[in-house]
Amino acid sequence: MSDRPTQRPSEVRSVRAADGVCLEYEVVGTGPPLVMLHGILSGRASFSRQRTEFADRFRLILISARGHDGSDALLPANYGAASSGVDDLQTILDAESLTRVSLFGHSGGGVTAFTFACRFPERVERVVLIEPTLFSILPLSERAPIEAAHERIAFAAEAGGPEAGVRALMASVGGETWARLDAETQAKRVQALAASAPMVGPHARGLLDHRATEADICDFRGPILLFNGTNSAPFETAIAGRLRSLRPDFESITVEGAGHNVHRDRPDIVNTATLAFLETGRLSGLHPGGGH
Repeated sequence: MSDRPTQRPSEVRSVRAADGVCLEYEVVGTGPPLVMLHGILSGRASFSRQRTEFADRFRLILISARGHDGSDALLPANYGAASSGVDDLQTILDAESLTRVSLFGHSGGGVTAFTFACRFPERVERVVLIEPTLFSILPLSERAPIEAAHERIAFAAEAGGPEAGVRALMASVGGETWARLDAETQAKRVQALAASAPMVGPHARGLLDHRATEADICDFRGPILLFNGTNSAPFETAIAGRLRSLRPDFESITVEGAGHNVHRDRPDIVNTATLAFLETGRLSGLHPGGGH
């Protein structure tokens, strides 16, 4: 007999946004609804290490953001994780007749999750944020270089095209690790991201336009679990630190040795803590191998 977990059947569905764009998402599992929102250049498959375990206890709604998987890449004038991303999330929830859900968001998907919860608190049970790109909450002295980096990414995409935008993003996030790669390896990794590369420049612009405030953090009333990795970009560490200083009551785990994709680097920690949090809104003294 095989020890491999049984793969639950899933259904890929789609719905039309207000501007006519086809939004694709996948539904799998049974139980309370949990919406999973990926970051730029990844797609819903980035949650492959959560999918089986989570679907045993939740009905997962795995959303493919515009330009990823089967969702159209046509962008509205207000495109951004905190603007059209929120609108698209609302469209999918309405299509599924979901009035109240929990949210699990990574990176830009974390921005969408947090913003949606701020705008529609009555529709959100609990929120899990994995390195949300909420750099607007940082003090100006810390925020300015991050904004400059995102400006360079946006400009590179606008001036040189999607590939240039991806290269600028990888150089910014990957730092010395990216720089040490030989040209052939860099080219292969850029090519692997070609399908969603056109989203990089507009995504950077959307993050620059977004303005989450300290008041948004301080006034937030729902339960939040925050993850960050010790090997991630310095600005992500700064964001996590700022969130903790503003809201020490938020549940928070720093995962040793994990990079920006904490949920992929250490699914053992992320999955155990997330499931405990989603059931109670607290970690209840759980110490799953990371640092609080």
